Amino acid sequence: MKQLTPKEQGLLEELYRSDERKVEILHSLGKMGSMITLTFLLPFALEKGEEVRKAALAAVHQITSRLRKQDFIGLDQYIRRLTPYSNRNQLAAWHELLPEDIRNFSINDEADLSFIGICSFHRNGYVREAAIEVLLKQATGAEIPFLLIRLNDWQPKIRYLAFKACKVRFRPNYVKHFLESIFLLKHLSAYYNREKFSDFLEEIDAMFRHPDNRDVLRSGFRSKDPDVRRFCFDLALNLHDIDPDEVIADALIQKDTMIRLQTVRYLCRQDDNERLRKWLDRIRRDVFPSIRQLALQAYVDRLPEEATDALLAALLDGHKSIREMARFYLRDKKIDFVAFYLGKLVDAEEQVIPIAIVGVGETGVKADDQSILPFLHHENERLQRAAVKALAMLNPDDHIEVFIRALQTNKRSASREARQILADRVELRHTDMLWEMLEKDVGLHVKKNILFLFSKMNKADSISLLLRACAVQEKEIRDDAILHVEYWLNGYNRRFYLRLKDEQCEKISHTLEAVRKFLPEDIAESVESLLAQNDKEGAPL
Repeated sequence: MKQLTPKEQGLLEELYRSDERKVEILHSLGKMGSMITLTFLLPFALEKGEEVRKAALAAVHQITSRLRKQDFIGLDQYIRRLTPYSNRNQLAAWHELLPEDIRNFSINDEADLSFIGICSFHRNGYVREAAIEVLLKQATGAEIPFLLIRLNDWQPKIRYLAFKACKVRFRPNYVKHFLESIFLLKHLSAYYNREKFSDFLEEIDAMFRHPDNRDVLRSGFRSKDPDVRRFCFDLALNLHDIDPDEVIADALIQKDTMIRLQTVRYLCRQDDNERLRKWLDRIRRDVFPSIRQLALQAYVDRLPEEATDALLAALLDGHKSIREMARFYLRDKKIDFVAFYLGKLVDAEEQVIPIAIVGVGETGVKADDQSILPFLHHENERLQRAAVKALAMLNPDDHIEVFIRALQTNKRSASREARQILADRVELRHTDMLWEMLEKDVGLHVKKNILFLFSKMNKADSISLLLRACAVQEKEIRDDAILHVEYWLNGYNRRFYLRLKDEQCEKISHTLEAVRKFLPEDIAESVESLLAQNDKEGAPL
């Protein structure tokens, strides 16, 4: 559960000690507060002063209205676990709440109902029972989430009251309210085990499927709750009196990837090839790779006469797994994939060229690296990054210096790509080139990448390089270097152990003296202790 922010903490402290700004603070907390904040507002909803009480009720309602239905489960568990000793001074009024207080509570608006709903989460079973009795008399639909959660209460009487309250709401005007709580219904089916609710859930499912409730089902397509949207689309696709094409058209323009994915899976399960063909062209252009992959598989399995064109187009897909899939199914066509990708380097649109470059890397041989080298200096960041990646696949060992030079590009992603390639390949003989670059006027991202590479070298060599970097001109880089040194020291004798040679100790000692003024004293002392330990271990017996 999300913890209190410093601002919320400060406002709550002021709320409990101030009498003048209570209403103003409650309004502020209502706008920004989290579930834990809500807990500390409950005592103020029980105050006798009308102005403070109404402000607290409004704040509780504001926070409750922002919660997702799954958040109600966590809130219920959190509040029920509050013992009389939990924040005893602040929450005394809540801990001392009595069933009579609930039964005498007047519900005039949604804020009052939200508060009674929260009272159904109380640790005291008699209070929860009284809250359910009050909710039973409400008829706005806002009580449904609280009733569904109490269906798993450990007190049989409370479970029965909640069940009774839900059953009397099996009416046409309540279908939309049950639909809005679909997450809680699924949770009831999957996790609630104190009672068997199979008949109850079947009745609700029958309500959702009833022809008279089609407008409610379609309204769920536009719900703010993703669980509601996904359920409604999935159900609509499996109802015989709704045109599937109408639902598919609406589903494929949804921003929610899971809705589009479940719709495509539905299409691929059907036997109607004509309907599948109608939608495949749109599906294979979806931004989500898994959906494009399903479309490609559908061409292969269901429409083999059209599959070759789709597979050739997929050779230039932006996702590696789809390119590999296309090459797998085209392996019998005797296509020269290297020639295909090399051809795209000269006459393709600019957005295709990065994919073609990577394609050469995936399918080419060492000699093909010459076709990639010119793109290392291209002004387009995607082309630079693709060229670095392709060279790493084709011939990394012969281009270490190329990758090092690629580090200093002002294109951050290309520099980061070069760093990742060099991480397992950089050696001590490359440090002069890296250090020269570190002292040049290059971007901070480049210098941070060089520090990262220093940290990946042989442990005995990296500590000297990292210490030396603690004296560079830029404070941000010095601070990063100090963090690397601290991490190295913390790992010594824990993650790794090494015996430093005399010349290595001498080099570290000399570097330490040169940069000591830039180091925190505890780190400098730790380095000295390390050197002293090595001297002791190396002393003759």
